[in-house]
Amino acid sequence: MDPSPQSKPPPSDLLRLDDVRKSYAVGPVATEVLRDVRLRVDRGDLLSIMGPSGCGKSTLMNLLGLLDRPNSGSYLLDGVEVTTLDDDERSTLRNRRIGFVFQSFQLLPRLTAAENVGLPLVYRGLPEREIRRRVDDGLERLGMAAFAERKPSELSGGQQQRVAIARALIGGPAVLLADEPTGALDQETSGEIMRLLIQLNVDEGLTIVIVTHDPQVDQQCRRRTRIREGVLREDTGAGLVP
Repeated sequence: MDPSPQSKPPPSDLLRLDDVRKSYAVGPVATEVLRDVRLRVDRGDLLSIMGPSGCGKSTLMNLLGLLDRPNSGSYLLDGVEVTTLDDDERSTLRNRRIGFVFQSFQLLPRLTAAENVGLPLVYRGLPEREIRRRVDDGLERLGMAAFAERKPSELSGGQQQRVAIARALIGGPAVLLADEPTGALDQETSGEIMRLLIQLNVDEGLTIVIVTHDPQVDQQCRRRTRIREGVLREDTGAGLVP
């Protein structure tokens, strides 16, 4: 099965989850982490998923990012039912359609900023010259061109997160998934990163989903959902599937 989008017009909803459940077995006991999750993320959304520790929000993010599979339910990504894909198909779709930003940046310490940003394109097998061109453009876009040859240990937290965002965007993803993107940053730098994400959403129409426990981050998103005990509740938009 080809996991790439079909030639027909794309659906208005970029991500759609219906009746998704996820549980983990520890010995003979199964713990249900997500229950009957129904969610629609439209193209151009800026959505927060907020909840306390242990509520299931990181599990939900892993499912959205194709890093884990639900036990049951449907997940459509750009019109493709991803629950039926094999591991190779999921990996290809993840590389081409999803960008990730993490609280801990997840930069490889021995690589320069430029090398970290280019990794997703290396996995695609692009020519080195094309990778370098895109990397240069990506770092310039994030205001990090002057730091291309620096390693993560030579960058501030905010600079590392900008490099991580450049890496997430390098392949032209359909959606950016950000897991506590300001959690390791001070208040001023957190504000800078949020302004950057909002700019990407408003100016470029990038679809962004942010998992957070920070009310200030949550309030800056146009759509806001709450997750508690594995169930999505409250939505300022129309994104909960009826």
